[in-house]
Amino acid sequence: MISVNRKICIFLILGFAILGSSACANIPKDPTATPTLSDEEKLEFFKQTAAVEAAMTQTQDAFLNPSPTPLPTDTPPPPIPPTATIPPIPPTATEPPRPFLSVGHKSCFLKHRSSGEITSSFVPFDPVYIEICFTNDGSGTWNQNYYAMVTLNDESNTNPSTVALGKEVPPGEKACFSFESSAAGSKLGEHCSTFALTTDQNVTIGEGFITCCWTVH
Repeated sequence: MISVNRKICIFLILGFAILGSSACANIPKDPTATPTLSDEEKLEFFKQTAAVEAAMTQTQDAFLNPSPTPLPTDTPPPPIPPTATIPPIPPTATEPPRPFLSVGHKSCFLKHRSSGEITSSFVPFDPVYIEICFTNDGSGTWNQNYYAMVTLNDESNTNPSTVALGKEVPPGEKACFSFESSAAGSKLGEHCSTFALTTDQNVTIGEGFITCCWTVH
C-alpha cells in the first residue's frame, strides 16, 4: 500500500511540474499583467493530466485486482494395462470305476525241473516246472484263500491240482502259483495245460484263465 501512495505522489508532482513549466513559459514580460493560458495550452494540460490519471488508475487496479495465478492442470493417471486372461484349465479326466474283480496281465513260465533252464522245448517224459502269474487289475483285494486250479491236462500229470494263494494281493500287485508236471508228454508235438484263478467262494474270475503250452521233440 505504501508503494501505491508513493506512486500517486510522484504522478501529482509530475503533473504540477508540467503545469508549472507551461505557466512559466507563458509569463508575460510585463510582470504586472495577469498570465493567461491559450486554448492550445489548456488542451495540452488536460491531455497530460488525463494521461497521468489513467496511468495511476491502471497501476492501482493492477495492485488491487491482481490477475489470478493459473492453477496447475491435473495430469490424468496413465491407463491401467488390461489384465492378462488366464486360459481355463481343462478338467482332469475321471477314470472309469474298475470292477471289484478283474485280472490284468497274465504270464506263464516253463522250466526244466532238473536243470532249472527256462525253456518251452522238452523231450518225451521230461518233468516240467510251471509258474503262472496274474495281475490284480480290479478294485478289490485278493485274499489268501484265492487259489489257482488245473482245468485241462494234455497227456500230462500236473500236480497239485490246486494251489492256494496264501497271501493278500491288493490292486496292482501280482499273484503267482507254481505247478509241476511229471512228464512233458510221450507224444511229439505241442502239449498244453490250462489254469483258472478262483475266489474263496469258488468262483472263477472271468479273465482268470491262462493256458501254458510247450513242445515235445
